[in-house]
Amino acid sequence: MYDYVIVGGGVAGCVMAYRLSEDPNVRVAVLEYGKGNNAKKTIVKMPLGMVTFMMPNLAFLGGPKMTYMYKGEPNQGLGGNALDLPRGKAVGGSSMINGMIVIRGQWEDFDHWEELGATGWSRDEMKNYFIKSENFEITHNPDYTPNHHMQGKLLKDLVDYSYHGTGGPYNVAPPRSPNPMCEVYFKACQEAGYKLNPDFNGEDQEGIGYHWLQQKGGERWGMQSGYAALADSRSNVDFITEAKVLKLNLDGKRVTGVDYEQGGQKKTIEAKRDVIMALGAFNTPQTLMISGIGPGHELVKQGIEVKHELPGVGQNLHDHLDTWVKQEATNYETYGLSPRVLHKNIGHVLKWIFARRGAFTSNTAEAGGFVKSYPDVERPDLQLFFCTTIASAQAADSFFTHGWAMHATDLRPHSRGFVGLHSADPHEQPLIQHNFCQDDRDMKRLIRGIEIMREITDQPAFKEYVGQEVEPGRDLQSEDELRDYIKSHCMTMYHPTSTCAMGTGKMAVTDPLTMKLHGLEGIRVVDASVFPAVTSGNTMAPTVAVAERSADLIRADNA
Repeated sequence: MYDYVIVGGGVAGCVMAYRLSEDPNVRVAVLEYGKGNNAKKTIVKMPLGMVTFMMPNLAFLGGPKMTYMYKGEPNQGLGGNALDLPRGKAVGGSSMINGMIVIRGQWEDFDHWEELGATGWSRDEMKNYFIKSENFEITHNPDYTPNHHMQGKLLKDLVDYSYHGTGGPYNVAPPRSPNPMCEVYFKACQEAGYKLNPDFNGEDQEGIGYHWLQQKGGERWGMQSGYAALADSRSNVDFITEAKVLKLNLDGKRVTGVDYEQGGQKKTIEAKRDVIMALGAFNTPQTLMISGIGPGHELVKQGIEVKHELPGVGQNLHDHLDTWVKQEATNYETYGLSPRVLHKNIGHVLKWIFARRGAFTSNTAEAGGFVKSYPDVERPDLQLFFCTTIASAQAADSFFTHGWAMHATDLRPHSRGFVGLHSADPHEQPLIQHNFCQDDRDMKRLIRGIEIMREITDQPAFKEYVGQEVEPGRDLQSEDELRDYIKSHCMTMYHPTSTCAMGTGKMAVTDPLTMKLHGLEGIRVVDASVFPAVTSGNTMAPTVAVAERSADLIRADNA
């Protein structure tokens, strides 16, 4: 029998496996539906390979096989638009397919968590775990010094290193070979009145700058390469892959183990201490509900016996919604496949093969920023991305056009949705209803985002590079026109959270002091579903930090 059974080998699950197995006297099992050997595949190691992960017609490359291609329910606030919701299916989870951007959030986010009932999760506590997890490569790798600068200053000389760690399993680095147009973007943003920020993960997030990335030596550094590899090297950890979790087993108010399916056979695994849920904001609540834990009315509707009434399970779903402005360029610095840049692209291939440099190390969104929608807003509520390509899987000819896409993301959505069940069958995807833009304040913030992106584009720095605005097109100017555009030209940033939120109120699911489900023993939840509210930015780094802190809380509670 294992001491801990971790359900889900994604971001949080890998962190838990590594930290809990530091005690050689405990045995840890990790159940993961995906495979555990993806990190060595070229399409995964190559950062630019991420563009193939959501293209089913490129399945032969291996990326789509690592992806759950979930589909959300139609959103009334988006005119009935239903969005794609891909999630990672591999040891390492979505860290194996994501855009690799490392953003901690705003420090005020964590103070807000405490206000929402997550006692002990303030900025001071979270800062410690961000530092503990990190290996900040710019601090000790001279390889990054020559080409990394911001408007003439070396990036490494602008960072406050008291906010960063070295020696952690989570490798963080600047873009390996940033596109030259990033510098033009920085200058245009300054001309528009926005300050530069060399480190979004320092004291202050506001401003424009480069993104830190989960890379090492020009390759993707997902959880499979860091935490999972370290854990798997220990004799007291077993990764059980290609294992589909069916349900949790309960004895009264205690979770005792897990039923799963592997190779066509149904199996059961038991936990002496705890079953630890780490399936993410969609699948953790789905599995709980299928097991009889959740809102009674939802369970009864699917013919599931209610074993523990917990009304908040699956509720409070929210995510970052994003829209964009696409601009053709008059030069050929941005990435594309036009004949004019054939020689450059051949060079990029050679740089990747022999030096792990060039365009193939790019996530195409090397720069961005955090800005206020209006000056009187207390802190940044929009995240900007500068993508040095306008290529889109939905438009084949776009790969042969040069330009850039600016994105604006609503950092603090007011709309709330839920995760439910289509049926009691664990093989069926959960019912996912975000209710995007149900609250019109979210739509108005995105409209303002388009206005800001256009203001930046219109600055003198971009003048010699600007061609036609492809989307939305400058003929669309009024609020109603932009509203209609956004309804059909938006995407989630794949940051779902809060469906098993920490807290102490009626709808709280997880105890912030122990990570136990309220009213149950033998079960903990440690993934992004426990966030009381989504953080201001990409959610992988906060998920790592939450899992790091959860491991300490669990060990202390079991001491």
